[in-house]
Amino acid sequence: MSVLKSSKKEEHRKQTLSLMWATDIHLDHVNPEKGAMFIKEMASKNPSAVVITGDISTAETIDKWIIYMDRTFNCPVYFVLGNHDYYHGSIEGVRQKVRQVTRNTVRVKWLPEAGVVMLTPTTALIGCDGWGDAKLGDFDMAETRMSDYIYIKELVGMERPRIKQILNALGLDSARYLARVLPEAMNRAQFIIIATHVPPFAEACWHQGRRGDARWLPNYTCGSMGEVIQTAAQNSMYHQFLVLCGHTHGYADVHILPNLHIKVGEVEYGNPVIQDIINVC
Repeated sequence: MSVLKSSKKEEHRKQTLSLMWATDIHLDHVNPEKGAMFIKEMASKNPSAVVITGDISTAETIDKWIIYMDRTFNCPVYFVLGNHDYYHGSIEGVRQKVRQVTRNTVRVKWLPEAGVVMLTPTTALIGCDGWGDAKLGDFDMAETRMSDYIYIKELVGMERPRIKQILNALGLDSARYLARVLPEAMNRAQFIIIATHVPPFAEACWHQGRRGDARWLPNYTCGSMGEVIQTAAQNSMYHQFLVLCGHTHGYADVHILPNLHIKVGEVEYGNPVIQDIINVC
């Protein structure tokens, strides 16, 4: 169990809550009954809040699962989208669908639309989707042929130089969003939790016990976001940053700086799990 707190001495004076974290639950890889059972299992733990760091489903069913979660949970649920959430659709189409459905949900909110969420008086939650932005590693020698290039409309049929341009732009768009909301979060809170789908740092890119090399990093890290986060952490040692993400399906738990901690969830297709319950104060 992870603990995010300033000191034991002050713990009793602070408001505390339990933040449940899940990632890459891929409900399209299980039958609807099993997917519903997993959501109910999460809700049965009675968390104070939930954060899901992407790859919930696909473009065809993402809205249905959002509505189901809104009806099932009794607490706020915050999420970002992963690349699989756009499969069989378009990036802008899925984002518009998610904007529309979350306008009518009571508990489930998309973090890029929610902005800065104050979990407690000293802890803020922010988040954006992120993307494997081809900024780290060597995209031209990358071995991975992502299914994104087959199932996401904006990438279908594109030559690799054009794909690289699109990925760069998607990563930069996420970084710019983060650069806008981070200052507000830092003004309001000492502890900052950042939820995103793609690991922002090479050090956190692991799969099946092996660290990603130059061939894997382009599709499995978001270098543009990493620059924004690391700069913020370097410029203020007063703040503590915890980054939660997924995408690689490989476990990672590393400190980039003394005040910058990143956790990546380990998952298998067809077996959604709760990654952690984080005590926030």
